[in-house]
Parts: sequence; structure tokens; C-alpha cells
Amino acid sequence: MEVIVTTEKRPSLEIIEEAKKLARKFETSYVTRRHNTIESFKKRYGKNVLVVTSEGLVLHTLKGNKLFFHPGLLKIRLLNYLKTGKEAMIEAMDLKEGDTVLDCNLGLAQDAVISAFVSGERVVGVEKDPVIAEIVRRGLKTYVPKGKLSVAERAFRRVEVNVGDNREFLRNLPDKSFDIVYFSPMFIKPKWKCDVMQPFREVAVKDFIEPETLREAERVARKRVVVKINKGIKDLFPFLKDYILQESATNVEYIYKKVN
Repeated sequence: MEVIVTTEKRPSLEIIEEAKKLARKFETSYVTRRHNTIESFKKRYGKNVLVVTSEGLVLHTLKGNKLFFHPGLLKIRLLNYLKTGKEAMIEAMDLKEGDTVLDCNLGLAQDAVISAFVSGERVVGVEKDPVIAEIVRRGLKTYVPKGKLSVAERAFRRVEVNVGDNREFLRNLPDKSFDIVYFSPMFIKPKWKCDVMQPFREVAVKDFIEPETLREAERVARKRVVVKINKGIKDLFPFLKDYILQESATNVEYIYKKVN
């Protein structure tokens, strides 16, 4: 993703230095904010604008969306799990306390946080886009869940963010090094519009899983490889024929393969 980096309108010296550091990290331009608007920056540079603020990082996309770290649907999913003891992803994973999870499409880390909450263990995440990874890494460290979600605070801190291609990451791992390897590639044909995810959808990498990547995942997993897909697309990919479909009443489905 191409970005320029700037700050909020009245930045402290620390925020300015942090913005300059991020610009160097992403090998892009730092632009002094002054009286300029975000829209003027987008028109001038033709790039997304990453803004460093006192509350965190905010990505302003070219289409006018804002991407920042937030729990999204995590709160609803977690509270439902606490109430019922059921969560479709956890069931597909057959996730137990003490299990280790590798999340190969970390995104905004909502699935990873739930996995960390249930397992009580560190969850290792891989995100291909370095800007998204930076937003999520900082958010996981600083976000303080409120109310009933506060029970998951430690889970936020147990998610590790790595930047890279998930196939290459898997190739460098020993056999049977995680209990569960999990994928949640960007849905090919989303069947509903989710305003919460729209900013992420605009800028995220949209690669689907390649057969070779799945083979690496099956080598690395001790228990299961799990893939989140949108409903009805499994049959579009013959290499997924050995994966078991978990029935779902929603537009999201999980498929899995036992590898032990």
C-alpha cells in the first residue's frame, strides 16, 4: 500500500518525530500538516494518508474511508461465546486451552484475539501489508477494552504481529510447530456490505490461498488447518475438496482439515 505520513493538526514534538520515523520505515514522505487538509494531501500525492495522532494511527484512504484499530464485531462474538460457550471459528479449530495458533491473515486481529482468549496462549499473526500491520501492532498494545469486553484485555496483548507473505513465513517453520494454522483471506465475492470492514477491504491484500501454501500449512499444523470463506465458494477451488465444511447459518463458513 502506498502512503504518505503526516500528523494531527496540533502535534507534539514526540508525535512529529514518530511520524518522521514511520515515514522512514515505510520509505515514503513525511509531510508537515500545518493548515493542510487530508483531502488536499490525497489530491496532491495520489496516495493514502497515514496520520499519527495522540490516540494512535489513522489511515485515510483515497476513497474517503478511515482505517484504525478497533474491536469491530469482536465484542459481539466474544460476548456470545461467553454466554453460550459456542463460536463457529473455535469449533472449526477444535481450539482448546493451551493450543497454539498461527493466524496467516491477521488483518485487524479480531480472530486472533478470540483465539488468544480461548487458548490462553500467544497467537502468532502474519500480515502482508506493513502499514496495516503497524496500525494493528500499536492497537493491540494500547487498546483498553471496556465493560464486559475487559475480560479479554490480556488476549489483546498475547497477539504477535509479523509482517510478511504467509507462504514464506510457513516455509521457514519446522514441521508440527503450531496446533492450528488459520487462514481468513479477503472474501472473493462478499454477500453483504459491512461498514466496519469497508476501509480494510479497500486497502487490504486480496490474495486467496494457493495450493502450495495450504500444503505448507498442513506440514506446520499438529491438529488442524482452518480456512474462513464466504458461503458457497468452496466448490470453486478443487484443491479444497479434502476440507470438511462446517455448516453455518450465516454468510461465513469455515472449512478444516485434520492433519494429526
